Formats: sequence, C-alpha cells, structure tokens
Amino acid sequence: MTSRALFLPLLFLGTAMAQDSAPIPLSGKDHVPICRGNNSDAPGCVTAPHATYSPDPKYPKKESKARHRGAVVLELVVDADGLPRDIKVSRPLSPEFDEAAIDAVKKWKFSPATRDGKPIATEINVEVNFRLY
Repeated sequence: MTSRALFLPLLFLGTAMAQDSAPIPLSGKDHVPICRGNNSDAPGCVTAPHATYSPDPKYPKKESKARHRGAVVLELVVDADGLPRDIKVSRPLSPEFDEAAIDAVKKWKFSPATRDGKPIATEINVEVNFRLY
C-alpha cells in the first residue's frame, strides 16, 4: 500500500484586501459580496482565487508509519500575483503534518482573486488532506 496525500483547496474566503489596504471582510454581517457564476452583478464583488498548480505535500514518515491521517487547515494570503504568503495553521493536526502542509502550499500557484476585473490579494483557508492509500 502506498501513501499519497490529497488536498483540497477550499475557497472559504475570510477576508480580501486591496493591494495596499487593510483586509476587507468577506464573511460576517458586513462582508463584501462574492461573485458567483453569471450573477456577478453585485458592484465591487470579489471573484475567488483558485489553485492552478498544487503539488502534493510529502507525507511525513513518522505519520505514515503510524498510519495517521487527517487534514490541516491553513490560512493564507493569495497576493495579486497569485502567490501564497503569510501562511498560518488555522486547524492543526500534528507538528509533522502542519509543517508538510505549509511546505507544500508555499509552492502552490493561484489565479488571483479579482474585483472589477483587477487582481487583488485575498485571505483564504485551504484544507490539506493526508490519507493513506
């Protein structure tokens, strides 16, 4: 049986920010509208970023040997160039899994979020799943 890590970027947008401004909430009672499909009529709505390159994380040997599995949730900023930064663990699993998830997501590339057709930086949560196969 081989070990393989799967991960699923979740587009739980927590906040978005213009390149040089403070984060703008996309959840909560006063959040900015999120553009959805053809209903992007809302003025100033934000189109979510999505991963275009997302290599698998290395499954930690210790965790693989123990047959552990689970998911790490990371909070990060996808900048206007589509690069991840400010990566933090939002829901930890173990120090080994957390580190492997961060190392992998540092290599990811995204198409950035947009507002009014212009790329902007957004804060998102990404879930990195570790499963043995």
